[in-house]
Amino acid sequence: MINIPKGTKDMLPNDSYKWQKVREVVQSLARKYNLHEISTPVFESTELFVRSDGESSDIVNKEMYTFNDKGGRSLTLKPEGTAGVVRSFIENGLGELLPAKLFYISPCYRYEKPQAGRLREHHQFGCEIFGANSLASDVEAVLIAYDFYKAFGINPVIHVNFLGCPECKSNFKDTLKNFVSPKLDDMCPDCHKRYETNPLRILDCKSPVCKEILTSSPKITDNLCPKCQDKFNEFKKMLNSFGINYVVDPKLVRGLDYYTDLAFEFVDEDKTLGQNALGGGGRYDNLVAELGGKSTPVVGFGIGIERILLYLESKGIEIENPRKLDVYVASNTEDENYVIKFVKSLRDKGFAVESDLMARSLKSQFKYADKIGAKFVITIGDDEINENKVSIKNMETGEQIKVWSNDADDYLREYVK
Repeated sequence: MINIPKGTKDMLPNDSYKWQKVREVVQSLARKYNLHEISTPVFESTELFVRSDGESSDIVNKEMYTFNDKGGRSLTLKPEGTAGVVRSFIENGLGELLPAKLFYISPCYRYEKPQAGRLREHHQFGCEIFGANSLASDVEAVLIAYDFYKAFGINPVIHVNFLGCPECKSNFKDTLKNFVSPKLDDMCPDCHKRYETNPLRILDCKSPVCKEILTSSPKITDNLCPKCQDKFNEFKKMLNSFGINYVVDPKLVRGLDYYTDLAFEFVDEDKTLGQNALGGGGRYDNLVAELGGKSTPVVGFGIGIERILLYLESKGIEIENPRKLDVYVASNTEDENYVIKFVKSLRDKGFAVESDLMARSLKSQFKYADKIGAKFVITIGDDEINENKVSIKNMETGEQIKVWSNDADDYLREYVK
């Protein structure tokens, strides 16, 4: 037997309605916020992710699925959605009408240790707002994600940080390096590399030893210039005005190198899945220019769908299955064509209908109809065909009635909404 690859998961029929619910929520948000869907290839040039995500990021260093195709080109299965969307934005001239508010639901691939909420193949709902460099656009990105969570009964805490302008970041990198330098020998090998390539990423280290060393590290929010400090304060006021529960987290830098100014994560404070991030994002105003386009500000986020579904399950939050079978047509006749035509006539009138395809006994058909949750069972036998009638049973009340075949849809419509 050939088994599923490690770190991947089948979407089974019993769970498909949950994914459909996610799509419905996303489509509803897209309509309300005027978002437009974009889809990019599963694989892209490796250089795209190296240039965008950053050589110092764990994704580039450890987690990418990279391979050479038959033409010798280095390709990578996309580890996150933003880089491909930015590439498409530039390549297809989507900056002619701004703001460009785009969303996607896309598979992503990362080679990491599989665990609860972390799969090597997972799916992300993401949103990118191009062209706006206002606090209103920052808050709108947060609100879109926040409304997504609320649609599932989730009320996460948002952790926020402000990385500041290029001058703020440059000055803080020096401040952080001065703090870390005498302690660097005690820190992990990854932090040694980050010290040289991107010191801010040291703050994101998961090593217990490094985290302990960093407990007294300087805070970037204490080292912002007056303009950036005012901007961050105004952003927090706007969150307060919406009643959004947030925590300032000076060590939040996210896992990718392209973030500027704002960074945020939606957090489960209980760490139900062994980790607390349910999704996150921020601003990346330099990314379009770094990938060869015209300088364009961008703010956005990504949310792992499998992680959200697992979180809901762990919290006992159920997603209602909207798919209800209206009618099961049980047959006890050899005239299959008559039955098929009757079933098709009900489907053409908008009913969800199933019928016997396995030549089961009438008793077995009723048992099956009950198992799959049919609201009504219509029985067709030779007598019913000769009389041009059908027998309809309400599976909830047990009430049973015979009606003219042509009137069956009128009877059902009184009960099926």
